Amino acid sequence: MKPLLTVVIGLLLTVGDLRIGDGELAPDLLPDPVGWVLVAVALGRLAHLHQGFRLGAVAAWVGAAISVPLWPGLAGLGEVEPLLGLATGIVDLVVVAGVLSGVVAVVPTRSDGARSLRTAYVVVAVVFTLLAVGAEVSVAFAVLALTAGLVNLVVLVIVLVFLGRVARDPEAVPSGG
Repeated sequence: MKPLLTVVIGLLLTVGDLRIGDGELAPDLLPDPVGWVLVAVALGRLAHLHQGFRLGAVAAWVGAAISVPLWPGLAGLGEVEPLLGLATGIVDLVVVAGVLSGVVAVVPTRSDGARSLRTAYVVVAVVFTLLAVGAEVSVAFAVLALTAGLVNLVVLVIVLVFLGRVARDPEAVPSGG
């Protein structure tokens, strides 16, 4: 499997939740730590091509570490849980921006698309974060944050489809070492 395809699969694991049962202790059958490790290893194979891949690999290892307490649906994390969620969002942003920066640098035929997607992803993620913080103060911000979150998810899906296409492009990123 080509490294970028592995990145796509890993990110799908980190984004998706498949829970059996209900309540706070329902386990997620799509383990985020495994997804982050897949992303980290795949980007590690591409790290020699561009520092964006290297940065994404390091961020994915951080994501693996901070997602461990969040993954099994542990209750009782209390005030730490939102901070870990914010940290995971930052890791996601760094990984996606790093991967797209790497694609901009090493795949000239896809650089315009990668650059546009990187800009869109960063802008939407920042807007979502600001609105989510504002949601603590106002219900109007909460509604806007929900909308921005949905837009963020749509942009992420577009990014994943784009990376999947780049991975299958014979002129694109080499498989790595």
